[in-house]
Amino acid sequence: MPDIDCVTLALSTPAPSADTGVEVVFLRDPSDHIAASADLFRSPAFFRVHASAWERAWFAAALDASNGRCIASTWFAEAAPGHAYSGVRAPYGGFHASHDPLPIDLCRRVVGAAEDELRARDIHHVTLTLPPAVHDGEAHAQWMNVLLRAGYHPVAPDLSYHLVVSASELDGRMSADNRAMLRGSGRKGLSARPLRESEVAGAFELTAAFRARRGRRMPMSLDALLELGASVPGALHWFGVFAGERLIAASAVLRVSPDALHVLTTGELEGGERTSPAPLLTACMYAWCRDHGIELLDAGIASEAGVPNEDQMQRFHGLGFEMSPRYTLERELPA
Repeated sequence: MPDIDCVTLALSTPAPSADTGVEVVFLRDPSDHIAASADLFRSPAFFRVHASAWERAWFAAALDASNGRCIASTWFAEAAPGHAYSGVRAPYGGFHASHDPLPIDLCRRVVGAAEDELRARDIHHVTLTLPPAVHDGEAHAQWMNVLLRAGYHPVAPDLSYHLVVSASELDGRMSADNRAMLRGSGRKGLSARPLRESEVAGAFELTAAFRARRGRRMPMSLDALLELGASVPGALHWFGVFAGERLIAASAVLRVSPDALHVLTTGELEGGERTSPAPLLTACMYAWCRDHGIELLDAGIASEAGVPNEDQMQRFHGLGFEMSPRYTLERELPA
């Protein structure tokens, strides 16, 4: 995440008023201070790692016209001709504001000014994937209101799963079967811990093979993950479950903000379900969150383009996760 002094400086500036003048600029190489308080997926650092994947991609910064300070930001990539996405190569996009919630009419003008810049670049269709509702609270409701009134149309929402981290132990939230598996892990010779740097490549291969068996690609390459970890110290973490000395399950997670951790990918060795490592891996990540002041563990979605994966939903529920919606909205921009 950004340097804490930069974040403190951004949040200590006066909140913009409803009549603040807005200018949106599109940047190809934004510096970190442009949006110092943005979460990882909407940060300049994440944009820089991924921007080269498209011929046209822009970091959009809405600036206070009177002093040049960033009011809100996001980034767009032209993933198809004339079609810009915010939330591609990331679980979500949409606008982040350093002073959430902004005055609602100011949000409306930020959206309008960003659309003007997109139209000037021959973009005629926009797709925005917002953070899961549990992430942003009041700000999520406000941006949804602004976007819907501006003419955006939601598609069927994805089903996102999370754990609110508290002082209580996680096993009390799990199903009886998973609770028994967790408590019996030691007798099976299983242990879980954060992974060492030397173990990361093996963990990546394990999770990539797991996803390939299910017909899914990794969300990021190993090189991109390592680049992101180097660009944003403290953002990338790996956790693993071992049977003796053998790694049998692993998760790559990203600290997307000071109080939220996102599970980017997870996987098990083929046949690993017989040893049931998921409860132990989840409990390990939950305990790490609690020890590091993280309030939300985001496990990702149990749907594809809004279509539920009922087996995955059942697995998340059994591990103690709760559900919230993740909305994607679309709009044809008028000429």
